[in-house]
Amino acid sequence: QGELSVISEFDAHGFPKTSGIFETIKTINGEPIALGRHMRRALDSALALGIQMPPEEELRSQLVTLLNQRTFEVGKLRICIYAEGYHISHEAYVEKIEPLRLTFFSQTVPGEQHKQFPYDHRFEILKAAQDEGFDDCILFNGKNEMTESAVANLLFLIQGEWVTPPITAGVLPGVIRAIAIEKCNVKVRPIHISEIPDIESGFSLASLRIAAPISHIGEMKLKIGDSSQDMEAQIRSHAQPHSVG
Repeated sequence: QGELSVISEFDAHGFPKTSGIFETIKTINGEPIALGRHMRRALDSALALGIQMPPEEELRSQLVTLLNQRTFEVGKLRICIYAEGYHISHEAYVEKIEPLRLTFFSQTVPGEQHKQFPYDHRFEILKAAQDEGFDDCILFNGKNEMTESAVANLLFLIQGEWVTPPITAGVLPGVIRAIAIEKCNVKVRPIHISEIPDIESGFSLASLRIAAPISHIGEMKLKIGDSSQDMEAQIRSHAQPHSVG
């Protein structure tokens, strides 16, 4: 781990017991996916929130050292940056291959522009869905527009077009979401709750699972066919690991 100051206490989810911003990054054989995109997002958030970023050369040096010391076939790299310093961890990640079952969260959840910790409120929403036998849940804003899930962005096939909600609806600017929009012809538009019956296929977009197919929304079964398999292949082809350099 790398730290500018010693933080010895961590919460139940592995975050330092303070507040700050974080990035979670998938690694393949010690090489992170989209590290540059993650660090640009962290820099934007740090500037907006008044958090000083560590020097880039120092951070890269710490990352190289950690990834060389702890290399996994598939790993989860987490970078936490806060007022007192930073903390980096890298651990093995067990990939889940089953499609996701999503439910709905009944309360309006304000959108967040920055990936901040503590992250307890989102884990609580996630646990509520899991207690009901689902993997995650769909969140809505005050206009009854879909935003994201508890821990991921959403992508849906509606009337033959792949669409994802806009950041202005209350969506975290996810790294994999950005790749899908820029590289895979995904459209950005509001998705109203009334459109749920029109959803044909869907994905949860997040840095670890990249593009996880959604099999059900509530009791409604979605298709996992040629169109969704093609979209998943496209997204994954643009989310390849690279060395830290």
